[in-house]
Amino acid sequence: MPSSMQDKLHTEAMEIALGGGCLVGLSGGRDSVALLLLLKAAGCHPLAACHLNHGIRGPEADADEEFCRELCRRLHIPIYCQKADIPALSRQQKQSLETTAREVRRAFMRETAQEHRIPAIALAHHADDQAETVLFRLARGSAGVRGMSAVDDWAGIYLLRPMLGITRAEITQWLTENGEPWRDDSTNAVADVARNSIRHEVLPALNKALGRDVTPILGRSARLQQETLEALEAAMAALPLLDPQGRLYLPFVLEQPASLRKAIVRYYLQRHGVPQISESMVVTVADMLPANSPTARLSLPGGYQAIRRQKRLIIQEP
Repeated sequence: MPSSMQDKLHTEAMEIALGGGCLVGLSGGRDSVALLLLLKAAGCHPLAACHLNHGIRGPEADADEEFCRELCRRLHIPIYCQKADIPALSRQQKQSLETTAREVRRAFMRETAQEHRIPAIALAHHADDQAETVLFRLARGSAGVRGMSAVDDWAGIYLLRPMLGITRAEITQWLTENGEPWRDDSTNAVADVARNSIRHEVLPALNKALGRDVTPILGRSARLQQETLEALEAAMAALPLLDPQGRLYLPFVLEQPASLRKAIVRYYLQRHGVPQISESMVVTVADMLPANSPTARLSLPGGYQAIRRQKRLIIQEP
């Protein structure tokens, strides 16, 4: 493995992977193939892979699965496969193919990791994915200049993205130079239309307009924002925000400036795992904190409830 590729893998994510082993989400596409090979070369053990056959592309999807099985046989790595009828589930749940595929894929990875007592799941997101995510979230106005984290705690399981510092072009070049084949990612068949537009139209237009590749610039901006958020969260963790039962103590929160109240609310929602946190959600929850607010209960995404009771804010899980 060229040192340049090894050196670009995220240090903390790799320390976790090498310390306890990990499960790689393997589609058969170039990105996940490269991730599996890089982790294998780095000495990650135990190392396993899981592959979800989405049932969208018929024989091509079956060929993706067989490719993944053969790759793992060659590398002497266990692989766990599952088949799902994503189109049928999408119709049943009345949501997009992309959303359904992501939910089923993540549930499968989590169940596999838990069943085989693997402490971390590694995903193959890279620098180009990070740039697309930053632009997507910036355009939605939900998270500012915020990208994906290299290390997340997914309710007791590490979610690792070691390749956020490596571009798609570097991955392609490395695989080609080493004679490693791959297949087109089956996830491309259910790719989000907006993300495809960002990838094929928006990013190239930005590159042309600025006369440079903006991918590393967006990645650096996301990293700096993440460092700022981590510092803010560390500072808030030192504040007397919670009562002994872990509920948000409103008399203290309401004494703070409005901007800090919003940051506290976002921090508290994140602590409880509330999904799809948006600016409007944070503002709405912050507005219900005063005792004279007419709203004492608010429904949140994912079946969560925010409840104001006895000078406390309680997040009720589904």
